[in-house]
Amino acid sequence: MGKLIKKSVTAQQLPPQKKRGAALITALVVVFIVMAIITNITVRNYRVIRRLTNQKVMEQCYGILLVAVDFGRAALATSATTSKTDALTDIWAQPIPRTKLMDDIFMSGYLIDEQGKFNLNDLIGAGQVNLTVLAQFSALLKTLNIPEEIAPAIAYYMAAPQYQGSITQGYLNGNPAYRPAGKPLVDLSELILVKGMNPQWVYKLNQYVTAIPQPINGLIQNESQSESGVSSNPKGAAPTGTGSVLVNVNTASAQVIAAKSGIPLAVAQRMTTVRENTPFKSQQDITNFLTSNGIMLSQNSSQGTTKITPSTLTTNSNYFTVHVVVDKGDYEFKWVALLYRASRGGQWPKVLWQHPE
Repeated sequence: MGKLIKKSVTAQQLPPQKKRGAALITALVVVFIVMAIITNITVRNYRVIRRLTNQKVMEQCYGILLVAVDFGRAALATSATTSKTDALTDIWAQPIPRTKLMDDIFMSGYLIDEQGKFNLNDLIGAGQVNLTVLAQFSALLKTLNIPEEIAPAIAYYMAAPQYQGSITQGYLNGNPAYRPAGKPLVDLSELILVKGMNPQWVYKLNQYVTAIPQPINGLIQNESQSESGVSSNPKGAAPTGTGSVLVNVNTASAQVIAAKSGIPLAVAQRMTTVRENTPFKSQQDITNFLTSNGIMLSQNSSQGTTKITPSTLTTNSNYFTVHVVVDKGDYEFKWVALLYRASRGGQWPKVLWQHPE
C-alpha cells in the first residue's frame, strides 16, 4: 500500500517543463478538434450556399431562355405579317449580339430557317425509302465529298423494321449490339449511330441537313408528283410523289438548292448571289431565273438521275430553330427550340420541342 502511495505522489510531482509540455499537447489537441469542427461546418455551409446559388442562377437563366424563345416566336410572327417571303435580309435572320440584361447576366441568340437545309426525314415515307429523295440526298453528299453510300445507310437505318432485313444483322453483330432506329430522326446526333458513319461527316452534315418531323395532319407541303405519277420502285421504296419539306431558295446553301431541285451547282450559286440584293418573291421568280440562265425545266439534272424540279423549292418557310445563350459569370446555358409557323396571319409559331443545346 505504501508503494502505491509513493508512486502516486511521484506522478503528481512532475517537473515544471513536463507539466507545460503536457498542457501544450492537450491545448493543441483541443484546437485541432475545434478547427476540424469549424472546417466541417464551413464546408457544409459553403456547399449549401453554392447549391442555393446555383439553383437561383439556373432559375434566373431558365426563365430568360424561355422568354428568349418567345421573343423569337414574336419576331417570326411579326415578320410573317409584313412579308410573304422569308429571306436572310429579314429582321428575324439578324442575330442578337451578346447583350447585358441585368447585373452580370448576358444573352445572345439567333434564328435559323430549317427549310434552308435538306430534311433527312424525307428519306422515309410510310416507313419505306423514298427513292426520289434518296437520289437528291446522294447528290448532296457527292457535292460535299462524303461517300454516297452513306445515303442508303441512313435511309434504311430509319426505314420500318420490315424493310431492314439486309442491315439489321450487321447492327446486331456490333459491339455493343443494337438495332437500327426504324423510325424518323428526332435529332441529328442520331446520325453517329448509323453503321459506317464518320464523326467528321456528321459534323459537316450539320450545316446542310435537318430533322424536321414528318407531316401531321398535312402540315408539310408536298412535292409535285413525278411525271408518270406511278411508282415502279421495288418493295421497300416509297412512291416518288410522296410529300417532303420544300427548300427555301432565299436561305438555303447552293449545295442544298442544287441537290433538291437537280439544277447545276453553278446556277444555284448564282441564285444565292442574286438573292443577297433581291430575294425571290414567288415560284414564278424562280422559274424565270432558271429559264433566263438556260435551264430547261424538262431536262435531266446534271447528275442524270432526276429531273430538274423547281417545284421542290419555295420562297417562304414554316420551320425554324431559335438558339439562345445566357451566361452569368462562370455559368453558361445554351438552349434550342424548334418552331412551327403554320400561317402568316400573325399567330405565334408553335414550339414543337425545346431542350438544352
